[in-house]
Amino acid sequence: MDADTLKFIVKQLISPVVLFFVLLLAAMACHFSKKLSRYTYPIFISGCTWLLLASQYTFSNWLLAPLEYAYPPVKKSDKAWHHVEYIFTPGCYYYGKNLPEASNWHQCSLTRLTQTAIMSVYKNKPVIVTGGNFLRDKNIAYAEKAKGFLSNLVTSSVTALPVGHNTEQELQALFQLTGDVPIAIVTSATHMRRLVYQARQIGFNHLVPVPVEHLSPPTYEVTLNIPSIASIYHTERALYEYIGLLHETGDWPIK
Repeated sequence: MDADTLKFIVKQLISPVVLFFVLLLAAMACHFSKKLSRYTYPIFISGCTWLLLASQYTFSNWLLAPLEYAYPPVKKSDKAWHHVEYIFTPGCYYYGKNLPEASNWHQCSLTRLTQTAIMSVYKNKPVIVTGGNFLRDKNIAYAEKAKGFLSNLVTSSVTALPVGHNTEQELQALFQLTGDVPIAIVTSATHMRRLVYQARQIGFNHLVPVPVEHLSPPTYEVTLNIPSIASIYHTERALYEYIGLLHETGDWPIK
Protein backbone atom coordinates (compact mmCIF):
# COMPACT_ATOMS: atom_id res chain seq x y z
CA MET A 1 0.00 0.00 0.00
CA ASP A 2 1.51 3.35 -1.05
CA ALA A 3 1.62 6.43 1.15
CA ASP A 4 -1.11 8.31 -0.76
CA THR A 5 -3.55 5.41 -0.38
CA LEU A 6 -2.75 5.12 3.33
CA LYS A 7 -3.34 8.87 3.81
CA PHE A 8 -6.68 8.60 2.03
CA ILE A 9 -7.79 5.72 4.26
CA VAL A 10 -6.72 7.54 7.43
CA LYS A 11 -8.59 10.70 6.37
CA GLN A 12 -11.74 8.68 5.77
CA LEU A 13 -11.51 6.84 9.08
CA ILE A 14 -11.06 9.99 11.16
CA SER A 15 -13.79 11.98 9.39
CA PRO A 16 -16.55 12.67 11.95
CA VAL A 17 -19.18 12.36 9.22
CA VAL A 18 -17.81 9.06 7.91
CA LEU A 19 -17.50 7.68 11.43
CA PHE A 20 -21.10 8.70 12.15
CA PHE A 21 -22.37 6.73 9.17
CA VAL A 22 -20.18 3.76 10.06
CA LEU A 23 -21.74 3.72 13.54
CA LEU A 24 -25.18 4.21 12.02
CA LEU A 25 -24.71 1.16 9.79
CA ALA A 26 -23.37 -0.79 12.77
CA ALA A 27 -26.47 0.17 14.77
CA MET A 28 -28.73 -0.95 11.92
CA ALA A 29 -26.88 -4.26 11.69
CA CYS A 30 -27.32 -4.78 15.44
CA HIS A 31 -31.01 -3.94 15.16
CA PHE A 32 -31.57 -6.86 12.78
CA SER A 33 -29.47 -9.25 14.82
CA LYS A 34 -31.11 -11.05 17.74
CA LYS A 35 -27.81 -11.53 19.57
CA LEU A 36 -26.62 -7.92 19.16
CA SER A 37 -29.88 -5.98 19.23
CA ARG A 38 -29.17 -4.63 22.73
CA TYR A 39 -26.24 -2.65 21.29
CA THR A 40 -28.39 -0.80 18.73
CA TYR A 41 -29.22 2.29 20.76
CA PRO A 42 -25.84 2.67 22.52
CA ILE A 43 -24.04 2.61 19.16
CA PHE A 44 -26.55 4.97 17.54
CA ILE A 45 -26.38 7.41 20.45
CA SER A 46 -22.55 7.24 20.41
CA GLY A 47 -22.53 8.18 16.73
CA CYS A 48 -24.89 11.11 17.23
CA THR A 49 -22.97 12.32 20.28
CA TRP A 50 -19.65 12.20 18.43
CA LEU A 51 -21.01 14.12 15.43
CA LEU A 52 -22.55 16.75 17.71
CA LEU A 53 -19.31 17.09 19.69
CA ALA A 54 -17.20 17.43 16.54
CA SER A 55 -19.52 20.18 15.29
CA GLN A 56 -18.90 22.41 18.32
CA TYR A 57 -16.45 25.33 18.14
CA THR A 58 -15.26 24.72 21.68
CA PHE A 59 -14.27 21.12 20.94
CA SER A 60 -12.54 21.83 17.62
CA ASN A 61 -10.71 24.82 19.11
CA TRP A 62 -9.59 22.66 22.05
CA LEU A 63 -8.14 20.13 19.61
CA LEU A 64 -6.50 22.75 17.40
CA ALA A 65 -4.90 24.91 20.11
CA PRO A 66 -1.97 22.56 21.00
CA LEU A 67 -1.12 22.34 17.31
CA GLU A 68 -1.60 25.94 16.22
CA TYR A 69 -0.07 27.67 19.25
CA ALA A 70 2.85 25.35 19.91
CA TYR A 71 4.83 28.17 18.27
CA PRO A 72 3.80 31.81 18.73
CA PRO A 73 2.44 33.85 15.83
CA VAL A 74 5.17 35.88 14.10
CA LYS A 75 4.75 39.35 12.63
CA LYS A 76 7.02 40.88 10.01
CA SER A 77 8.39 43.34 12.58
CA ASP A 78 9.40 40.59 15.03
CA LYS A 79 13.18 40.38 15.24
CA ALA A 80 13.08 36.63 15.87
CA TRP A 81 13.26 35.93 12.13
CA HIS A 82 15.30 38.91 10.88
CA HIS A 83 18.60 36.97 10.99
CA VAL A 84 17.50 34.11 8.73
CA GLU A 85 19.17 33.48 5.39
CA TYR A 86 16.06 32.20 3.61
CA ILE A 87 12.30 32.12 3.86
CA PHE A 88 10.90 28.73 2.98
CA THR A 89 7.38 27.48 2.38
CA PRO A 90 6.40 23.92 1.43
CA GLY A 91 3.74 22.98 -1.09
CA CYS A 92 0.01 22.84 -0.51
CA TYR A 93 -2.32 22.82 -3.53
CA TYR A 94 -2.79 24.51 -6.91
CA TYR A 95 -5.93 23.77 -8.92
CA GLY A 96 -4.54 24.59 -12.36
CA LYS A 97 -7.93 25.40 -13.88
CA ASN A 98 -9.07 28.16 -16.20
CA LEU A 99 -9.54 30.59 -13.33
CA PRO A 100 -8.11 33.94 -12.24
CA GLU A 101 -4.65 33.44 -10.75
CA ALA A 102 -5.73 34.05 -7.15
CA SER A 103 -8.61 31.58 -7.48
CA ASN A 104 -6.29 28.81 -8.65
CA TRP A 105 -4.66 28.55 -5.23
CA HIS A 106 -6.00 26.61 -2.27
CA GLN A 107 -6.46 28.74 0.84
CA CYS A 108 -3.44 27.19 2.58
CA SER A 109 -1.22 27.95 -0.43
CA LEU A 110 -2.49 31.51 -0.75
CA THR A 111 -1.97 32.20 2.96
CA ARG A 112 1.54 30.73 3.04
CA LEU A 113 2.71 32.48 -0.12
CA THR A 114 1.21 35.83 0.88
CA GLN A 115 2.92 35.75 4.29
CA THR A 116 6.17 34.72 2.62
CA ALA A 117 5.93 37.66 0.21
CA ILE A 118 5.20 40.11 3.05
CA MET A 119 8.27 38.97 4.97
CA SER A 120 10.53 38.82 1.94
CA VAL A 121 9.67 42.36 0.89
CA TYR A 122 10.14 43.66 4.45
CA LYS A 123 13.72 42.35 4.80
CA ASN A 124 14.64 41.55 1.20
CA LYS A 125 15.17 37.87 2.03
CA PRO A 126 15.50 35.21 -0.70
CA VAL A 127 12.70 32.67 -0.89
CA ILE A 128 12.68 28.90 -1.47
CA VAL A 129 9.54 27.00 -2.48
CA THR A 130 9.18 23.24 -2.88
CA GLY A 131 6.69 20.76 -4.28
CA GLY A 132 6.80 18.33 -7.17
CA ASN A 133 4.22 16.80 -9.50
CA PHE A 134 1.71 15.76 -6.84
CA LEU A 135 -1.24 17.74 -8.22
CA ARG A 136 -4.14 16.30 -10.19
CA ASP A 137 -2.42 17.52 -13.36
CA LYS A 138 0.91 15.65 -13.24
CA ASN A 139 2.41 18.04 -15.79
CA ILE A 140 2.35 20.84 -13.23
CA ALA A 141 5.13 21.15 -10.64
CA TYR A 142 3.80 23.04 -7.62
CA ALA A 143 7.09 24.80 -6.89
CA GLU A 144 7.29 26.29 -10.37
CA LYS A 145 3.79 27.75 -10.06
CA ALA A 146 4.60 29.07 -6.57
CA LYS A 147 7.76 30.71 -7.91
CA GLY A 148 5.78 32.39 -10.69
CA PHE A 149 3.26 33.68 -8.15
CA LEU A 150 5.89 35.08 -5.79
CA SER A 151 8.02 36.58 -8.55
CA ASN A 152 5.20 39.05 -9.18
CA LEU A 153 5.25 40.15 -5.55
CA VAL A 154 8.88 40.20 -4.37
CA THR A 155 12.12 41.64 -5.69
CA SER A 156 14.45 39.15 -3.98
CA SER A 157 15.38 35.84 -5.61
CA VAL A 158 12.91 32.96 -5.58
CA THR A 159 14.28 29.42 -5.89
CA ALA A 160 11.96 26.60 -6.92
CA LEU A 161 12.73 23.01 -5.92
CA PRO A 162 10.15 21.06 -7.97
CA VAL A 163 10.59 17.82 -6.02
CA GLY A 164 8.74 16.07 -3.24
CA HIS A 165 5.29 14.54 -2.84
CA ASN A 166 5.22 15.08 0.94
CA THR A 167 6.74 17.34 3.57
CA GLU A 168 9.61 15.01 4.43
CA GLN A 169 10.77 14.79 0.80
CA GLU A 170 10.53 18.57 0.43
CA LEU A 171 12.58 19.12 3.60
CA GLN A 172 15.23 16.69 2.39
CA ALA A 173 15.51 18.63 -0.89
CA LEU A 174 15.78 21.87 1.07
CA PHE A 175 18.52 20.46 3.31
CA GLN A 176 20.54 19.31 0.29
CA LEU A 177 20.39 22.86 -1.06
CA THR A 178 21.00 24.94 2.07
CA GLY A 179 22.32 22.69 4.82
CA ASP A 180 21.65 23.63 8.43
CA VAL A 181 21.38 27.41 8.17
CA PRO A 182 18.85 29.78 9.77
CA ILE A 183 15.60 29.52 7.80
CA ALA A 184 12.15 30.94 8.46
CA ILE A 185 9.57 28.26 7.69
CA VAL A 186 6.12 29.49 6.71
CA THR A 187 3.43 26.82 6.84
CA SER A 188 -0.05 26.15 8.20
CA ALA A 189 -0.26 26.39 11.97
CA THR A 190 -1.88 22.96 12.26
CA HIS A 191 1.04 21.42 10.37
CA MET A 192 3.92 23.23 12.08
CA ARG A 193 4.61 20.80 14.94
CA ARG A 194 4.95 17.82 12.62
CA LEU A 195 7.04 19.76 10.10
CA VAL A 196 9.49 20.98 12.76
CA TYR A 197 9.85 17.45 14.13
CA GLN A 198 10.61 16.07 10.66
CA ALA A 199 13.04 18.92 9.96
CA ARG A 200 15.00 18.22 13.14
CA GLN A 201 15.20 14.54 12.24
CA ILE A 202 16.74 15.54 8.91
CA GLY A 203 19.31 17.85 10.51
CA PHE A 204 17.82 21.34 10.77
CA ASN A 205 18.57 23.05 14.09
CA HIS A 206 18.18 26.75 13.28
CA LEU A 207 14.61 27.01 12.06
CA VAL A 208 12.26 29.87 12.88
CA PRO A 209 8.66 28.63 12.73
CA VAL A 210 6.21 31.11 11.19
CA PRO A 211 2.75 29.55 11.56
CA VAL A 212 -0.06 30.91 9.38
CA GLU A 213 -3.63 29.94 8.40
CA HIS A 214 -4.79 29.65 11.99
CA LEU A 215 -8.19 27.95 12.26
CA SER A 216 -8.70 28.64 15.96
CA PRO A 217 -8.52 31.88 17.98
CA PRO A 218 -5.81 32.40 20.63
CA THR A 219 -8.51 32.37 23.32
CA TYR A 220 -12.06 31.06 23.25
CA GLU A 221 -15.02 30.57 25.52
CA VAL A 222 -16.87 27.36 26.28
CA THR A 223 -20.09 27.69 24.28
CA LEU A 224 -22.79 25.57 22.71
CA ASN A 225 -23.48 26.41 19.08
CA ILE A 226 -25.68 25.21 16.27
CA PRO A 227 -23.83 22.28 14.62
CA SER A 228 -21.16 23.74 12.34
CA ILE A 229 -19.71 22.14 9.22
CA ALA A 230 -16.60 24.28 9.71
CA SER A 231 -16.05 22.80 13.18
CA ILE A 232 -16.44 19.28 11.78
CA TYR A 233 -13.76 20.05 9.19
CA HIS A 234 -11.49 21.59 11.84
CA THR A 235 -11.94 18.55 14.08
CA GLU A 236 -11.01 16.25 11.19
CA ARG A 237 -7.96 18.34 10.32
CA ALA A 238 -6.74 18.36 13.93
CA LEU A 239 -7.20 14.60 14.29
CA TYR A 240 -5.28 14.00 11.07
CA GLU A 241 -2.31 15.97 12.42
CA TYR A 242 -2.44 14.14 15.76
CA ILE A 243 -2.40 10.79 13.98
CA GLY A 244 0.54 12.06 11.90
CA LEU A 245 2.43 13.14 15.02
CA LEU A 246 1.71 9.84 16.70
CA HIS A 247 3.06 8.01 13.66
CA GLU A 248 6.16 10.21 13.48
CA THR A 249 7.06 10.39 17.17
CA GLY A 250 5.47 7.26 18.62
CA ASP A 251 4.01 9.42 21.39
CA TRP A 252 0.52 10.87 21.80
CA PRO A 253 0.92 14.65 21.32
CA ILE A 254 -1.70 15.83 23.85
CA LYS A 255 -0.46 15.52 27.43
